[in-house]
Amino acid sequence: MPEAVETGQTRLSGGIGVRALVSAMLVALVVAGCGRSSVGVRVAGSTSIQPVAEVLAESFVKQGGARVSIQGGGSTAGVQALRSGVADLAAVSRDLTAEEVGQGLRPHVVALDVLVIAVHPSNPVTELSVGDLSRLFAGEVNDWADLGGRPGRIHLVSREAGSGSREAFRSLVGPVSPAAIIQNSAGAIRVAVMHDPGAVGYVSLGALGLGGIKPVRVNGRLPGEAGYPLVRSLALVTMGAPAGEAARFLHFARGPEGQRLVREEGLLPVE
Repeated sequence: MPEAVETGQTRLSGGIGVRALVSAMLVALVVAGCGRSSVGVRVAGSTSIQPVAEVLAESFVKQGGARVSIQGGGSTAGVQALRSGVADLAAVSRDLTAEEVGQGLRPHVVALDVLVIAVHPSNPVTELSVGDLSRLFAGEVNDWADLGGRPGRIHLVSREAGSGSREAFRSLVGPVSPAAIIQNSAGAIRVAVMHDPGAVGYVSLGALGLGGIKPVRVNGRLPGEAGYPLVRSLALVTMGAPAGEAARFLHFARGPEGQRLVREEGLLPVE
């Protein structure tokens, strides 16, 4: 990756005072990450968007764009960094709240992602309905035998509070049981499921391409097929109208070259 592209990831868990915590941590991370240059584009937020943002940033820099600094931390953390003025773009993988829209935040969709329901490759379960998933992740079903699998306890794996992936999952499927094992990135969920035959979690389509897990059909459709029900928008958010290098980076990300890279990363282009 070119020297001008800086990346990092902040791992946080939910709890009381999480907004203040993520804000303070991201201020430190973004300031540290951007301290070597007073110019450029500062991006912070969703770890689901981070991999494709890094690829877009690398190509943007190669084509003469400004330095791009990218930090993870989750969608809500990214919004907090944007509000605090330590990020130019918040990477958000959930819908903005009415409060956020009222504060002047504007989403710019750069890709469409698919939430993949992932199980261990040895799990014989191949298909679930959205209703099955709702009961499963709510903790109403505890044994794989109740879903057509082999007898064995189900281990739910979920993202942390404040994650855009979790918010998207909640809106598309339903709430997640407090008993779920919490992981702070899609990659961590993939690894957890890969090593646990009883586990089930949700990851982005890009994480599926790394292997080690098996996707489950939902309502008869595989991830990426037409009609698959678990699709969400991935956006870079600005405070008001985009300007300067941030606007140029957005234009690149949403343009033909950027959208080609989006598809190569296993995501769906905006069109």
